[in-house]
Formats: sequence, structure tokens, C-alpha cells
Amino acid sequence: MTYQVQFLRGLRAHGFLEIAMSKTITKLIEYLFFLLLLLTPLVVFPKTSELFEFNKMILTYIFTVLIISLWIIRIIIEGKVIFRRSLLDIPLIVFLISQFLSTIVSVDYRTSLLGYYSRFHGGFMSSVSYSFVYWAYVSNMNRESTHKALKFLFSSALIVSMWGILEQTGHSLSCLLFPEFKSFDVSCWVQDVKNRVFATIGQPNWLAAWIVVIIPLAWAYGISNKLKKSNYKVLNKLFWIMLSTLFLLTLLYTKSRSGLGAFVLAFFLFWISTFLLFSFNKIHTTVLKKLIVFSFLITLLMTGFIIFAVGTPWTPRLRDLISNQQSTTDSQQPAAPVGPALEVGGTESGKIRGIVWKGAIDIWKHYPILGTGVETFAFSYYNFRPVEHNLVSEWDYLYNKAHNEYLNFAATTGTLGLLSYLFLIGAVLYQITKISITSSQKDPNSYILLPISLLAGFSSILVTNFFGFSVVIVALLFLLYPAMAVTLGHESKSVEEYKFKTLSNGQILGILISCTLALILLYSISKYWYADYLYAQGKLNNDAGNFVKGRELINRAVSLSPKESIFWSELSSSTATLALFAAKQNDSELAKQLANSAVIESGNAVALSPANVNLKRDMAARLVDLAPLNPNYIISARDTLIEASRLAPTEAKLQYNLSIAHLRVGDYAKAIEVMEKVIDMKPDYRQARYALALMYIDADEKQKAKDQLEYILNNLNRDDVEARRELTELGL
Repeated sequence: MTYQVQFLRGLRAHGFLEIAMSKTITKLIEYLFFLLLLLTPLVVFPKTSELFEFNKMILTYIFTVLIISLWIIRIIIEGKVIFRRSLLDIPLIVFLISQFLSTIVSVDYRTSLLGYYSRFHGGFMSSVSYSFVYWAYVSNMNRESTHKALKFLFSSALIVSMWGILEQTGHSLSCLLFPEFKSFDVSCWVQDVKNRVFATIGQPNWLAAWIVVIIPLAWAYGISNKLKKSNYKVLNKLFWIMLSTLFLLTLLYTKSRSGLGAFVLAFFLFWISTFLLFSFNKIHTTVLKKLIVFSFLITLLMTGFIIFAVGTPWTPRLRDLISNQQSTTDSQQPAAPVGPALEVGGTESGKIRGIVWKGAIDIWKHYPILGTGVETFAFSYYNFRPVEHNLVSEWDYLYNKAHNEYLNFAATTGTLGLLSYLFLIGAVLYQITKISITSSQKDPNSYILLPISLLAGFSSILVTNFFGFSVVIVALLFLLYPAMAVTLGHESKSVEEYKFKTLSNGQILGILISCTLALILLYSISKYWYADYLYAQGKLNNDAGNFVKGRELINRAVSLSPKESIFWSELSSSTATLALFAAKQNDSELAKQLANSAVIESGNAVALSPANVNLKRDMAARLVDLAPLNPNYIISARDTLIEASRLAPTEAKLQYNLSIAHLRVGDYAKAIEVMEKVIDMKPDYRQARYALALMYIDADEKQKAKDQLEYILNNLNRDDVEARRELTELGL
């Protein structure tokens, strides 16, 4: 034992233990990055409030905490600050400062901090997480570990692609794995997943945006493997051709127009950049240049064949051409897509997008410096919603994103946020381009095209973000791609080292503190996740009519996360229902107590998120439901709707509810005045015209009532039974 102690002391004296520990920690950091790239796209959990993005964001937070903690421990053990400087350092810091300032002045602080609840990605904390992941990657990974990391990314993409292709055949692995279904079909999805696949990503456009980012990497590896001497050259060639074909097939099955546009950009950018680099660098041989041309032709032919065989949103499938059924085939006209037009596409998606963009620009004009707060578009859009939004099919849909990442930044983080984001993009493009040129000049025969593929993949994000918005897995690659480029570059050894003294008790204490902080953060993250799980299960019980159990679960969620406004709102819903049930059981005392609790809980929700129009709308509906227990609730409902209408002056449905609220308190004149405004905003609003006709009848203005009823019958629905009955009874 004495000999062993002396031996360990000897190792420590020479620094061998510290070296071994440092290498172990470095390997652990590498493995965590590998798992981050592999697991994040795959994770799905059906029992949380949102199956996809929430769990991917939580997993990203967990990996970030683990990676940063190990990085700090490595710094302490080695006795020096390990930090690789890169071109993105200043742009990233500027971007984070803009996000922080916008969060401070936000109309909803919690949303700006953690992201809009149901989207989760995009809040200030997610930006901090992605930024630290970038800095940790460039400081701890090297060229060899990056190649390994890309293999894990390919593995994840392969699994997701196979998952999506199976969905196109009507077989979803999700339905097979979800315990409540366990059927190898698509019955577990409300969305038409067979028509537009999304695998484990959650939405076709999101899957398209992610898979396009990866496709150029497969091209680069395919060519680079041809340049390397290998006994399996033919197999390598076939593998990368098949892999890129599989990814392209997945992209086509998403039927994402923005994804296909991004693919076109990535395709031409990759091959044009490749030709230019090989043409202007004399170190590349003629044989090498011919190989590039041959690879391009093979890729072009394979791409053209797959597109021709499968079809696109603009072109029919080969099978349809053969059968001469081009006009109504499901490849051209998707069968009954489920979801908003901006999500599933459709003939009027461009029109809706234009209206939403107009609203985003108006927000930007009114909050030009810092915006309304990070990720607060769902709240601010209501106040600047163009009145013509009432005339489209998605007139009553909640838009929590501008469906344009750049306008979303402009509206929510102002000019400062938008410029810092564009500055960051410009720095990434410059950094990867510089590394691509340098690598081509100094290393002509080994993986020279990887930086170019990273540039093409990153550029594709700029296209999909223009017509939509980024999600967790895309946002990760947004910063990991430039980080990978740094490690692949020939200047990747530039690491700042500020040496400390030998390992001391103070450093050991530092390690313990780092571990403790990591555990605290992991506990907070797990508590945040578990609160959402309880909320989702409580809501599920409420929807099933089991309000006692639902209220119990949501109460537990509130206790874990008391500042989550939607938890309070759902708790109020179950409490109000129990109050009405108690009233039916003639337990008036319990009914009044529960009703009072429901009102307080709903008030808490509104107080936590005062800019949230929907919470005010929910509170008003709750007060109306509880009015039989306390007539004063009707007046409170009207006042709540008045407050909400100030935040959403052009929202026809909200104004309609306000008119009905005025009617309930007996203010016919105000009710008619508001309903007439509703008709002006949305002339095809049948319920509003019918309600206005009834108000006119009660006010003895029969001719005006007749005009409204005739409009319904002549312009909206000739077979409207109620309108025809009322018109007949008028006798005019």
C-alpha cells in the first residue's frame, strides 16, 4: 500500500495523473459532442406538451451543461485557460448582447428567456447554449474528432431518412414505438405524414431544412474518398452515392418548397466553388480535375433521375406521366393536408406569408431599436396584425413566428438584433470561405472539399430561414458548422494558453464547485422538463373529462414551475369545470370557493404574461362560464375582453366576443357598434352577420336585419337554415 501511494505521488509530481485525467476528460467531451449530433434529431417523447422541439431543446441544454462543466474541469486540471480564438468570437458576443438587451426590455420576460411555450427554441438561454457549444467545440475538438463527429451526424441522418421514407409508405416507426398505439401505420398522427413526411423532426419543412444542410457533406466525402488510396474504393464510392440519394429522396418526400430551393442553392454553390478552387490552384493535377467533373456529372444525373421519378411540388412523378394523371395526382395536389397553410404549403400560403411579413415590419417600425423582446412575436403581432388577415383561410390562427427568421429578429429584437444576426452570418460565411481556400491550397489530396460542403450546407439554412424559421437541430448546425470548419482548417492549433501553477487544493475546490453547479443546473433542467410532463398529463386528463386528476397533476406542475402562465390557465380551466359540477350537485358553497379559485388562477396567468392576448381571451371565457355562480363575472369578462381588444384591435373573433360581452351586460348600442366594426374587418364572417341581424331585430331595426340575412343567403350560404328562418319571420 505504501509503495502504491508513493507511486501515485511520483506520478502526480511529474504531472502524469493530470495528463491522464485531461485526456480522459477530452475524450468525454468528444463523446458528448458525438451523442449531441446523434441523439438530438432522434429524440421524441409523446407524453410532454410538445413531442419534438421541447425534448430536443432539453437534451441540448443537458449536453451543454455537461460539455461546459468538463471543459472547465479540463482547464483547472491542466492549469491553463484552453480557449481557441476564432473570427466568430466578437460577432457572437455582439449577438448575445443584443439578445440580452432585448430580453431586458421584453413585453414578456420569461418568453424571451426560455422561448415561446410550444416552440422553446429561440429564447435567450437557447442562444447562450448554442454559443457555448460553439466555443467548446473549437476549443476541445480537432480534425480527427470532427471527422468522427460527422459520422455520427450521418448516422442520425440515415436513421431519420429511413424513418421518413417508411412514413411515405404508410408505416411510421413513431406509431410502432408509442406505447398507446403500437401499430406499424400512421394512425397516431393527425397530420398527413404519408403525404409529407417529418420522421422524428416534427414538421416537413423542418426535416427538409435539416437534411439539406447535410447533403453537401455526403458529396464531399464521396469525392474525398475517391482521392484516398483504399482497397474499398468502389464500395466507398457506392456508399456515398447511395447515402446522398437517400437524403435527397427524404427531402423530396417532405414536399418542402423552401427545402428544395435551399437544395438548389447548396448544389450550385458546392459544385461552382469546387470547380473554381480546382481551376485556379495549379497544384491540382489534370487527373484530379477530371475526377471532379466526373463526380459532378454522376451527382447531376442521379439528382435529376430521382427528382424526375419522385416529383416535386411543381412537377409530377414519373408514374403519373406514364398513367396520364397529371391534373389531380396526390404529388401535385396533396390530399387534405392538415395544418396551417404556412406549415403545409398550399395555394394561398404566399399571400398569408406576405400579410404576416407586413405585420412584422410594422412591429419593427414601432419598436425599431430592441424590438418587443426575444421570441415575443406571438404577442406583438396581434397589435399590428393587418386587417386583411381576417380575409384569408388562416384568419383565426395564432402566429408565434413571422415565418421569416430575419423579419422575426427585426420585430422581436429590433434593428440591433437584426444587424447583429446579419453580422454573425457574414462572419460565418467569411470564416468558412477563408478556410475552404486555405485548405485547398495547402492540402490538395485529403478531404479538401469538406469546408466547401460546410459552406454550402450553412448557406442552405439562409434560404429555409427566409421562408420559415430555424428549429433546434438546424440552430445547432448553424454554429457547429463554422466550428467544424475551424477544426478542419490549418490554423486550428491557435489556442490561447494562460498557464496557472501546479494543481493545488484551490483547483480541486474549483473542480468540486464546477461539478456542484453542473448538478444544480441539471436539476433545474430536469425540474423544468418534469413540470411540462405533469402539465401535459394534467391537460390530457382534463380533455378526457377527468378534471379531479387533471387538476391534481397541474397543481404539481405549478408548484415546480410557478411562473409558467399557461400552467395557471389550464389549472383555472379544470377548477372552473369542477366549480360548475359542484353547482350541479347543489353544493353551492364548494362551487363558489372553486369559482373564486378559478378566477384567481386565471388572474395569475394573465399577471405573469400581461401581453398574452390568448390568456385574456381564456380568462374572459372562464368568467362567462362561471357567471351563473356570480353575475358580476359577466362585467369582469367584458372588461377583460376590452383589455384584450386593445392589444388585438384587428382580430375579428376577439372583437366578436367583445360585442357579445357588451350584449350580455345589456349595452345593445355598444354591442351593435362593435359588431358592425367586425363586419367591416371581415365581411364573410357568417356568425357576426347573423348575430348582428338578431341585434337589429331586438333594436327594432328590421331593414338592417334583413340586409344582413340576405347577405348571408346571397353571398355566403344559400342554404343557411337559420338565416332563412329569421328572414321569413321578419315578413319584409
